[in-house]
Amino acid sequence: MYKIAICDDDKKYVDFLEQIICQVSEKPQDNIIYKFYSGEEFLENPASSFDLLVLDMKMEKVDGMAVVLKYRESDQDGILVFCSGIQMLKPEFFDVHPFRYLMKSYSREKLTYEIRLILEKMIENKKETFLIVCSDGRMDKVPVRDILYISNRKHGSNIHTFSKQTQKSEEFICNRKLKVIYEELKNQHFEYAHNSYIVNFQAVVGLKNNSIQLEDSTMLNISRSKKERFHKRFSQYLGQKYRRNRREEG
Repeated sequence: MYKIAICDDDKKYVDFLEQIICQVSEKPQDNIIYKFYSGEEFLENPASSFDLLVLDMKMEKVDGMAVVLKYRESDQDGILVFCSGIQMLKPEFFDVHPFRYLMKSYSREKLTYEIRLILEKMIENKKETFLIVCSDGRMDKVPVRDILYISNRKHGSNIHTFSKQTQKSEEFICNRKLKVIYEELKNQHFEYAHNSYIVNFQAVVGLKNNSIQLEDSTMLNISRSKKERFHKRFSQYLGQKYRRNRREEG
């Protein structure tokens, strides 16, 4: 099941979005749609975790930016989509990681196209994968999206993680060698930055020359021997990630 929230003080537009979502969904019965007609109503709702939030940026009293800042305190993983009747992009809007920005002037055809992409992203985001970590008789299921990097150790490897939801870092000891784990994760956006560690591209927030900054502010170096391949694969990852956003306006 997918929990979808629409928050907008324009009731007709909320109903219109709900109609498009139901029309586009392959299995509309799998969606639970929550409708909110003000920022206050949304923030008072106990079911504050959603797979998708479509949020109007311009509402009375509590506007969209205030709502999303509060929302992101408890839910870092849900897909966020802004909508508005006016062009009002500001740098701070991107600090909360929106996936799309919908204009209310979009035609039905254009909105249908956008909603289809948004639902595809929501479904993709929901498919969580895990790395099974075993050491000294203990087994842990570590969400791959929480892994920052994996480093080599004498008799296995160390898994360094950071949860965006709890804002906590954790380290797991694994009895498998780094090269074995790399073979398992290389198709999930992991690459060697150094002979002694592999990095999760999804955790990279900054990259300059030979330095990598990760989500928890950890800084890592890229070795000379790994630099060319690392940069090439990271560029490919970014291309895949933003390809949909670069499609021509339809």
